Amino acid sequence: MNGRMASMVVSIDRAGRVVIPKDIRDRLSLGADAEVEVEVDGDAIRLVPVRSRGRRVAEVDGWPVIERGDGPAITDADVQRWRDADQR
Repeated sequence: MNGRMASMVVSIDRAGRVVIPKDIRDRLSLGADAEVEVEVDGDAIRLVPVRSRGRRVAEVDGWPVIERGDGPAITDADVQRWRDADQR
């Protein structure tokens, strides 16, 4: 089914809340307090999960590697300085 699930009809309560069905929450790993971005797409509403950046794990030469985030790069000198400071 191209990675798509069958559509589901849900209601909007008086407070404007919509409950995302459990099957969909489970498939997208959306737990309690998960955040979604609400987008208007023509005549449709899209809910897009907000994912933290810099936490994806890639495989490099058979080893798991956490991909680089948006922050400044860490050099070998930084690591050595932190190790030296920690050993004091």
